[in-house]
Amino acid sequence: MTARLSGLVKTEALLISLITVLVLLDGASGPAPTWAQAANKLEKAASDVIAATLNYRAALERVLAIYERDLARRAELAELRQDLFEREVISRRELEESQKAQAEAQKGVDDTRAALVEADRMLTEARMAEALARLTPLPRGSYEETPGLARFNGLGAWSLAVDTPRLQRFFLTRFGRALPISAYGQTGLHDRMGFDHRNALDLAVHPDSPEGRTLMEHLRVQGIPFIAAWGAIPGSASGAHIHVGQPSPRISVRR
Repeated sequence: MTARLSGLVKTEALLISLITVLVLLDGASGPAPTWAQAANKLEKAASDVIAATLNYRAALERVLAIYERDLARRAELAELRQDLFEREVISRRELEESQKAQAEAQKGVDDTRAALVEADRMLTEARMAEALARLTPLPRGSYEETPGLARFNGLGAWSLAVDTPRLQRFFLTRFGRALPISAYGQTGLHDRMGFDHRNALDLAVHPDSPEGRTLMEHLRVQGIPFIAAWGAIPGSASGAHIHVGQPSPRISVRR
């Protein structure tokens, strides 16, 4: 199973390499591409990334099923050995070995579930880039909602450092809990995907939830630009989030 997960890590590395070299939208020599040319390249790149990520995600799900079966078996064995130890049939060392094996199996499950969450984030980002590539640039001050995506090109200025605390205070006052930030500025995922996310904020809030609708209305009133994505997997909340700030899906070649 370790070898199987190692193979998936290599698959992810290949996927990331594909993402970072698929298309060049800035910094290229020669004439600058037109908006339509850049959009076509971005859409093609995003489509390829989506296909590769879906394959990667499907492989992760197969591995997760194997790990979960192994965890159930090891948990049952650990419970049995606990009973045998209490009845002084086996030694403490044998009990601890069983508990260690259970912990290792649990780690395999946890790591694979975390990889699935990361894959869903990657899918959402790529699908958002694909959707935006198909749409014409939004005029300043305009709002638009399409299947799976809402966007607002606010007239107000947005500063990650200055405005995030204000947004946190608003959310805490309104809903009595901390603002669920899933990505603050540039993250490793955005680096690997070639997305400029330095002045953007991702919030783990479903756009259709009461929090999501209230938050989007607040951002519109404040003139703060945002993009709301309904998630990577149709019919699932997985990956759904609100991106605060100007659109960041710009894919470029690493030099």
